[in-house]
Amino acid sequence: MLPEHAGLVAEIERDWAAIGLHGSLLARNLTSGVQLGFGAGQVWPLASVVKLPIALVVYDAFERGDLDPAEAFEVTPGSATSGPTGIAQFRHPCRVAAEDLVQLSLAVSDNAATDLLLDRIGIGEVNRRLAGFGCREIVVRHQIRAIYGASDAVSGVGLGLAATGRTADGGHLLEELDPQRANAGTARALLDLLDRVWSDRVASPGACARLRAALGRQLTMHRLAVELASDSVRIRSKTGTFLDLRHEAGVVEIGEDRIAVVALTRSSVPAAVQLEADFAIGHAARLSVEALRA
Repeated sequence: MLPEHAGLVAEIERDWAAIGLHGSLLARNLTSGVQLGFGAGQVWPLASVVKLPIALVVYDAFERGDLDPAEAFEVTPGSATSGPTGIAQFRHPCRVAAEDLVQLSLAVSDNAATDLLLDRIGIGEVNRRLAGFGCREIVVRHQIRAIYGASDAVSGVGLGLAATGRTADGGHLLEELDPQRANAGTARALLDLLDRVWSDRVASPGACARLRAALGRQLTMHRLAVELASDSVRIRSKTGTFLDLRHEAGVVEIGEDRIAVVALTRSSVPAAVQLEADFAIGHAARLSVEALRA
């Protein structure tokens, strides 16, 4: 981080703290390599951001011939993983191709689609492939269905438990919110992964191209894009939201500039809807992009 970025980073941390938000922010100009931020090595439960590295493993399996993109998966309502979007909302049995499942996983954060792919490939194989890619700070430990089980478990006591439910050894009462037991990773690992995907230096060029294209079709753009969206800006990203977690990781493309931004945050405010947190992440993203473009 350049010395002139220190004041900006401190300003962002103060802004986040003022609304009860704390976390990790890391941004990098993918051409120059200059970056700024804080909390790069802190381990976080990733919520739905974990679908980004999972998708890379799936796309790589397509490229290597280990999984046919056209392979049909049976979807049975009532047994599919819960979720507010995608095939989790289907009311009738259907068959969906593997390539369409991974697109649903990224575009609308489809939990059921993600779990079908995880069950097919296996969590152990996903971790083995990620380790082989050099992504050792990203670990997949459970299916997405576990997140919704935890969400149901705390529904009667409110979001306050999510923010305060600590164990005696400093962990979290909810497994899916404990960095040592949840699907977890660091801002540094996610930023490095995005950097390598954008330069075809991980998995295969075909897998990287597939992932870049799919990340550009995410429908939820209420964090990184809040202050950056325009006809001249393209944002390819993946969000993650679960109880008190508010995350997003992606790349902002403006002209010839490619700026990767990762925000992994936790809120102390016990509310499901927190526009202030989303706006604060978006504001930090714009300030970071402007600083790194200059």
